[in-house]
Amino acid sequence: MFFRINNSPTKRAGWQTSLVTIVLSLLLPLAAVAQHKAAIQLQQQVIDAIARARPACVRMWGFDTLLNQRNSGQFSGVVVKDGYILTAAHVVTPANTYRVMFPDGRSCIAVALGKIEFSEDKTRPDVALMKIVTKGAWPFAEVGRSGLLQAYTPCISIAYPESLNQDRPTVRFGIVADPLNDRGFIKSSCIMEPGDSGGPLFDINGRVIGIHSAIEVPEKDNYDVPVDLYTKYWQALSTAITYHALPQQNAVINQDAQQRKTYPVPELKDMAAFTKPGNDQPDVCISILSKLSNQAQKVLGTVISLRGTPFEKTLGASVIISKSSMVSDSVMIARPYAKKMYAKVIMRDKETDLVLLHTASPIAGGITYKQLKDSAIKTMKQGAFLVSPQVDTTAVVSILSSTSTDLPKISSAGFLGATAARDSKPAKIYFVRPGSPAAQNDIKVDDVIVQVGQTNVDSASAYATALLKYWPGDTVSIHIKRGNYDLNRKLLLTYPPQMNHNHPAEYFAGGKSARRDGFAHVYTDDAVLKPEQSGGPAFNLDGKFCGMQMARYSRANSVLLPAESLAAFIKKTFDTLKDLPQSK
Repeated sequence: MFFRINNSPTKRAGWQTSLVTIVLSLLLPLAAVAQHKAAIQLQQQVIDAIARARPACVRMWGFDTLLNQRNSGQFSGVVVKDGYILTAAHVVTPANTYRVMFPDGRSCIAVALGKIEFSEDKTRPDVALMKIVTKGAWPFAEVGRSGLLQAYTPCISIAYPESLNQDRPTVRFGIVADPLNDRGFIKSSCIMEPGDSGGPLFDINGRVIGIHSAIEVPEKDNYDVPVDLYTKYWQALSTAITYHALPQQNAVINQDAQQRKTYPVPELKDMAAFTKPGNDQPDVCISILSKLSNQAQKVLGTVISLRGTPFEKTLGASVIISKSSMVSDSVMIARPYAKKMYAKVIMRDKETDLVLLHTASPIAGGITYKQLKDSAIKTMKQGAFLVSPQVDTTAVVSILSSTSTDLPKISSAGFLGATAARDSKPAKIYFVRPGSPAAQNDIKVDDVIVQVGQTNVDSASAYATALLKYWPGDTVSIHIKRGNYDLNRKLLLTYPPQMNHNHPAEYFAGGKSARRDGFAHVYTDDAVLKPEQSGGPAFNLDGKFCGMQMARYSRANSVLLPAESLAAFIKKTFDTLKDLPQSK
């Protein structure tokens, strides 16, 4: 392309502006391509590091080898060369024995060696060493250097949060915010929670750079013991002693050439911008407004296009899928720069907590049914990035933390509030919680539960099993034997009362979702979402649909329902409601 230069100031300025516009139009796509390539490259480094390091990441608890029984809470650790285990001082006692469980299913016994905790502050420096005493060839991770870390260096956590109670570790991604704070810890954005204590923090090469120690309430505030402390005081830690000051025995830490291959990535300060190229997803996410228990409720919804599918004539050209427990029967939807419109609830599914909504007018855009069937998550590995668009804020970026897993119904079980004596036959009530549905419906201590719904019960275990079929909001009939009298009660079940633990992990902004478990074949990720940000879609870095964000499970975990579950829900709705008139 040739340009004729005109010496007129006005025309010259116009020409210069045009040239700048043309140059920018050529450079910006190239910059976006380069940035997308950088994000893909980082993702692969994370996945490779997890694959290298994960086999050595262990779940542990205290174990009495004589009585053959567990005697402490759960914590994490990492095996290094020669069967030694790095962990945190606050979870072990020198000379005690512990069961060590590997991701491959193997287990062994280890003994706690030395630990360092200052007499004036037992939370510092939180250093402890263990040794496997069971013979075997155990996986181990390489030890890196913490003294060479810089701010914005990528880092990875692989540990076992107690809330999930899983025998496989979850992974989380973050950056080093402070290589060494004023209390002697590494501060990072790799989210932790109880059970992760003692677990490893890795660099992008899969080498241990820290050990999980403590958190503050904000998810970005997580603290690790620098791994250099283990290297420096290794000799002293090899003896089963509690040191209340730094030991005199110490080693000089050599320079590490490979560690220098880990560089800071300042762009990770804004993960949404870093992952945006190639993953801009318009017209897929909306706000859903309704009222639950007379309180305004907001949640996200995912727009699904059914155009050209066998479902279009029955269900319409587009539908909205969201989180059922956060959507009432009277619904209004809102999209940026568009008028609000009403939507009708067509189908609910309690097992998946999904609701399908229908609008009078089709919605443009949306995720195609083929994308649901061709779920990208099927081939994704732990550590792959996920991008969850939002309606009125920037996208939330996370990584795939787990493989497919089940989350048993615990906090989401229908709650009656009448407890039968353990192992009792018949199911005789020994405690009724004040204010519970049982108390409000005159169920009393010493009542015998004979029937729950249509299920006869003859023991405490049968009673518990029968109740477990129900969800909060379900109405259930209870047949009671009280002395010589037969009584029937019809009760509306609620959510179980929330246990108040005085721990920073319980106080993060927004808190946990009310319905957060009772799911089969789901994934977890480390997305920092509030409960009202459930119901929205999640994509991989190539813009392929992965699934729906279903719940904030805990400080470190959110729940992702895979795309194929949404496809199955649409098919189920279609099969059930074939007579639904086509939207116009």
